[in-house]
Amino acid sequence: MIQVGLIDYAIHKAFPALSDGRQVFRALDYLHGTHPGSDISFVSGVGTRSKEVAYGNNRADFSFIAGGVVPGALILKPDLPENSENWPFFWGENEYVVNMSPSYIALVQAAIDLGKR
Repeated sequence: MIQVGLIDYAIHKAFPALSDGRQVFRALDYLHGTHPGSDISFVSGVGTRSKEVAYGNNRADFSFIAGGVVPGALILKPDLPENSENWPFFWGENEYVVNMSPSYIALVQAAIDLGKR
């Protein structure tokens, strides 16, 4: 979802007639808790309810790293969203992904830039 927002931002900057940049804000909304399955923010320490049981490079079980970004909800057959909050070792849901944090920061900067207009 982060990449969708960043691509929409790049298209908006290069060709403003093709895109209004709205996907940047939709991507942030999704990361901050507007998604299927729960209202938990996928960015630890951001939002009223954020992911606080995650598995990161600190290897401290059942803890979190502020600003870490997790992949989020998995869609299991038959189309059931799952976002387990009590077990950090579900890597598809609760493991911090190193390259998502800088991309998240770029997305926030894009939203700030679009908000100035």
